Amino acid sequence: MTMTAEPFNPFPVDDPHHAAFAAAEAAEPMVGSGYDAELWPDGWEHYEPAAEVAQQALDSGAPTVPLVNLPDAFWSSRPLFKNIREAAWASVTSADAVLGSLLARASAMVHHHIKFDSGRGPTGSLNTFVNLIGPSGAGKTEAMRTATRLILPPRYLARLDGTTDPELYRDGIGLGTGEGMAEAYMGWVQRETGELDRKGEPKMEKVRAQVRHNAFFYVDEGQTLAKMMQERQGSTVGMAIRTAWTGGSLGQSNAREENTRFLPDGTYAMGLIIGYQPQVAQHLLADGGPGTPQRFLWLSAIDPHIPDEPVPLPDPTRLTLGGDLVRDINPVITFPPELRAQLRREQLARQRGEVVIDELDSHVPLMRCKLAALLALLDERFEVTGEDWDLGGLIWATSCAVRDRLIEFGRQEAERNQRAHLEKRRQEAVAIRLAERGVDSTVERVAAWACDKVREKGPIAKGKLRKLLPSRDRDWYEPGLAHAEALRWIVIDEDRYVKAGPARVERGGGQGDTCPPLGAENGGPRDE
Repeated sequence: MTMTAEPFNPFPVDDPHHAAFAAAEAAEPMVGSGYDAELWPDGWEHYEPAAEVAQQALDSGAPTVPLVNLPDAFWSSRPLFKNIREAAWASVTSADAVLGSLLARASAMVHHHIKFDSGRGPTGSLNTFVNLIGPSGAGKTEAMRTATRLILPPRYLARLDGTTDPELYRDGIGLGTGEGMAEAYMGWVQRETGELDRKGEPKMEKVRAQVRHNAFFYVDEGQTLAKMMQERQGSTVGMAIRTAWTGGSLGQSNAREENTRFLPDGTYAMGLIIGYQPQVAQHLLADGGPGTPQRFLWLSAIDPHIPDEPVPLPDPTRLTLGGDLVRDINPVITFPPELRAQLRREQLARQRGEVVIDELDSHVPLMRCKLAALLALLDERFEVTGEDWDLGGLIWATSCAVRDRLIEFGRQEAERNQRAHLEKRRQEAVAIRLAERGVDSTVERVAAWACDKVREKGPIAKGKLRKLLPSRDRDWYEPGLAHAEALRWIVIDEDRYVKAGPARVERGGGQGDTCPPLGAENGGPRDE
């Protein structure tokens, strides 16, 4: 796509970062040419945050990141999406953030038997993790609450009155450690021991076991996860997140029964939302090697398109998520043959080394399959269509654009920090040099004073000479004496008497004097 409008620049013209931002955008657009035609058919400037939004952020002192939102074409494609945007605007929150929250919550409420088959067998997990990006106070938590009010749990996770049954579905719990993620599904159950009691009844014992299959995790501030990942728990929680996204075996078995927490592959459904400020998100982006940020959608909590007029809140919708069919069969969400063939071609090219994928895009096929399958299920279908695939692609492209903007923001922040660090070091070096010059001057002055005093009084005991020095300079007495002795202005004999040396003491104006040889060995009197 050819951009005809001047690219959006969040920095004022007189800001030193304005030119750097414009140059970086011109050299390599942060949105990426691969997303433009698909995301912004009318020109991406129509979907960018308004200039006044960026200016407000600048005025508040918060670093500005020009985040990207889904285009109007997405929101008008299905009634559910229209309701999501209306619910978001009714609560004055970002439509993208409410959509991300709904996708994560829906994936947490899906029956764990439901999988998708994109050509590799019916093993695909719908577990979906989303990062909501925005400054403090952007409404990330309210977006999650709006999604909670908008969609009601399916009947198989609800009580008779329609409310969520916490014994079946843990809703909105904290992330904790990696072990804590598995713990959300665990509990105590009675199990037969294989023996009989005196009445001939089976003996029972209380053991730890998986007692539920659905859980939704919410972290309102990504700083919590960033801190954990920098400490001992980091390897555990990062590994748990990566495993849970694929639906793999989670947890571990311990010798102590009360510490045992193990979820077999494919036995749980999970959704995860994390609220991130742009600065804090850099910690997660830095974990690209192990593959953690690749498993998240990145959606903006800023929405410049919220209308000025109030928007009525739509009625809540109770999701079915195909749960009724699970009683009789284990349904599989299928993909059309042409998509399966396309995915196979792409995977073959990667495996053969014919294409090289960017590290942060390494899980694109699985992520897009998750999104397409989840969109089909939200539309009460078990067959993915081309439209599901395209709409999922719009969500993914928007996620990539937001993520890439964060990466660029992090790069600029690092450069600013580096410049600030170098300037601090420069100032420190100047201060040290000035201090050294001050020390050098004081030492030289004390050295010249010692020579003058010895010339005046004759050989004098070192300790007595020190007492003649003004108190403000006594810290510099030893360095000054050593300096004078090194320049041969003075001589210190074995009895620790200070005598005049043979060298000259340079005076101002180029004049010079010689400390007279007044030592006892030269016939001069000692000053006792």
